[in-house]
Amino acid sequence: MFSPDKSRRVASRSILLPASRLSATVWPAALFSLSLSLLLLLSAHANAQTKRLVILKLDGLPYDTVDRVVREQDPRTGKSQLPWIDYVFYQRGTRLENFYVRGISLSGPSWSLLETGQHQQIKGNVEFDRYTMHAYDYLNLLPLFVKGARGKQVDMPAVEVLDSLGVPLLSDAYAHQEKYSGFSVYQRGPRYLTLTNALQNRFKLPPRELFDEWTMGLETRSMVMDELIRELLKKLKDPRIEYLDLVLNDFDHVAHHNGDNSSQLQVLKEIDALIGTVWTTIQQTPDAERTALVIVSDHGMNTDPQIYGQGFNLVKLLGSSAGGGHHVATKRRLLLDYAIKGLIPFYDSIITATRDSYYLRGQSKEYPTAMLDFDGNERAAVHLRDSDLNLLHILLQQLQRKDLEARLRAPLTDAFFNVREHRRAEWQSELNELKEELGALNRSIAKQQMLFEQQPKQLTEEEKKQGRDDEINRISSQLDRWRRNEREYSEFARVLTNLLALKKDTFNAGRIRIEEIIPKQSMGDRNDVYRLQNYVVGLAPVGLVLNPAGSLDMERSFVRVNYFALLHDTTVRNNLQSRVSNRPVDFVATSIPAKSLAPLVPESDKLERDVVWAYKSDDKQALIFARSDDAGQLSFRYQPIKNLRQSTDGQITFDIVEWQTGLPLEIVEDPALSLPAGSTKEWLSQWHTDLEWLGALHRTQHSNGLIGLFETVGRHALAQQPTAGTPDEMLMRRFVQKQRDLVEADLLVLANNHWNFDARGFNPGGNHGSFLRISTHSTWMLAGGSQTGIPRAFVIKDPYDSLSFVPTMLALTGNLRDDRSLAPELTRKGFGPFPGRVVKEVIGKQ
Repeated sequence: MFSPDKSRRVASRSILLPASRLSATVWPAALFSLSLSLLLLLSAHANAQTKRLVILKLDGLPYDTVDRVVREQDPRTGKSQLPWIDYVFYQRGTRLENFYVRGISLSGPSWSLLETGQHQQIKGNVEFDRYTMHAYDYLNLLPLFVKGARGKQVDMPAVEVLDSLGVPLLSDAYAHQEKYSGFSVYQRGPRYLTLTNALQNRFKLPPRELFDEWTMGLETRSMVMDELIRELLKKLKDPRIEYLDLVLNDFDHVAHHNGDNSSQLQVLKEIDALIGTVWTTIQQTPDAERTALVIVSDHGMNTDPQIYGQGFNLVKLLGSSAGGGHHVATKRRLLLDYAIKGLIPFYDSIITATRDSYYLRGQSKEYPTAMLDFDGNERAAVHLRDSDLNLLHILLQQLQRKDLEARLRAPLTDAFFNVREHRRAEWQSELNELKEELGALNRSIAKQQMLFEQQPKQLTEEEKKQGRDDEINRISSQLDRWRRNEREYSEFARVLTNLLALKKDTFNAGRIRIEEIIPKQSMGDRNDVYRLQNYVVGLAPVGLVLNPAGSLDMERSFVRVNYFALLHDTTVRNNLQSRVSNRPVDFVATSIPAKSLAPLVPESDKLERDVVWAYKSDDKQALIFARSDDAGQLSFRYQPIKNLRQSTDGQITFDIVEWQTGLPLEIVEDPALSLPAGSTKEWLSQWHTDLEWLGALHRTQHSNGLIGLFETVGRHALAQQPTAGTPDEMLMRRFVQKQRDLVEADLLVLANNHWNFDARGFNPGGNHGSFLRISTHSTWMLAGGSQTGIPRAFVIKDPYDSLSFVPTMLALTGNLRDDRSLAPELTRKGFGPFPGRVVKEVIGKQ
């Protein structure tokens, strides 16, 4: 690791005497004394620097739960129920009382903020590419180990995505041999030795214990975690290691299944004991006084011992005739505990076929029409196939019928080409761009192949210690991904080219193979608001209807679904808990291009490219506008509206309404709303920075959901992205950004309190994945030796969010100043400006 910056200012007291009072004989001595004092002060400050970071990442650990249990007395000992957390962080450290997830309280996106300090580029635990249906499964570790053995994968998928965008992780600030990280969603390297040692150590148990465990089931999860803890403690004793982290998933797993306090207390005690072990091990190291121990969680947990979590199956809804009769693709198997295939972790998408399909019965494998990411419990992301592709597909099927009435053939042909022409300019532009990018991709593949062939076949042990073998495998892995991209996107481009090449005067539906002009296993483009409000799912019961003029009646001939109304109106009849609503869905959100609202919004030229529309009902809606200044400071405005509609030509209309109760996020009626001193409710209708909104909203039921909605639904440019390069480099950057745009879902569905959409098992204990404060309120505590400067017994009450974590960690080690100024070595490693602020209460106390 590079040397920490030695020039950080420290607060100091000094007494300056007027020069006139110093005699000629006293002045040299005074000057010498003063100089010596300054030298000693600077020398002391140069050593007052955090050298080593030890971070325990506690999945799903809620601050309020920890704070409550710490204050409880253990009747056996008379001390805190969590004595080590009390001793290390409450008595000797600093804790943030109001620390929140920046976006949605979901592991994949939440850890991305804590790992990078940058806005969300990853929006779910699972993401789907709309053009190819490729699934990014960010939480599944097993494929890494299998593919890694063949050199086909080195890092977890989330790391691969961030690498493609040029976004480094906090751990990337350290050299390979200077850091240790456990298994995680953002893991680099498969670490086979850990698995080998875990298995060997497990079989070192006494024969009787081993036999009991074998008959009752081998605890592989605890086996691996035990080995990771052993490794962490061993690495702590190695002075060359300056960065260590370990992810503990135990609280999250237990709380999902058990809402009772006793189960959660037990796992908290285990975490507390580990913290004590780590702390005492640190104290035995030479660098103890310059080591910081940090615990941080990605989100909280919505759990209540008096509530049994309720589950709602969105897959079943989408597959029903009322929901559109979709064949639904997911990455997680439904009712996993009852599915033998669920034991196999290497499947791609899982398609749940429906008998209620209007026009694709028996074609679920070739033509799924919905993709659903329900992994996240309190939220779900819904992709629907482009409604116009559905329309073209249905029209082609009808035109290929041998019993089609002659009078219908010409109107159906006209309708087919009218739909195609309505989208031609958009599709042709996308196709032209994609072909340019595929050209650059092919040339990049050739260069990557040459680069791989130039790599040494044998490495020294020293080179392996430095991670050179992983670097070579990354070249191979990138080559493999690019080749897959080339195949999948080229196929999509080929079929779209065929569709656009059709000519009406030579059109013969009977000679066309539908799969040659309607891409298989593809959703096509995102649906705009009009298509989501008028989504075509099949032929109307009355069949094809002609207008008096003889053209096809496009409204009466097809069954259409308004997905905003469908989701809002969904109710259940078997709810037996008075504190749980009979409506599973709280509200639905989607993004609207800001340019679509230009005629209606005076400041549209200054807006970020996405506006978030939150729909709770026809008369309870909101638009969330965002803009940023030259320094990158984001500001937001919340506009209550009703009756937002979009016409076929793209025109959007809505009615502006006054602030009222029942709007999305339920802001105005929340008693915990804290407006700035002297402000009135008019304050809510004005532009405010994200920090101002956070201060006003963080204690409300939906916490910083206003900011979080934009973080989750909007798209975010990266400050460190290069703006220059060769033509192929620029095209490849555009291609990578296109891939990120293609995973954006049509709809983000938010569950009502205590409901979840996790069709694998409907967690009865608790859930997360919402903007509810109980789910977004996270844990962040720090403690360290005397030379780290971390305050003791200090509580920070001002609210911060997860964008502050990385810059604060870098500032703590002296590699970031004034929230923006990076050490040169970090800049060389790809780090750029951070949008989050440093926690000055920690750094400023030094």
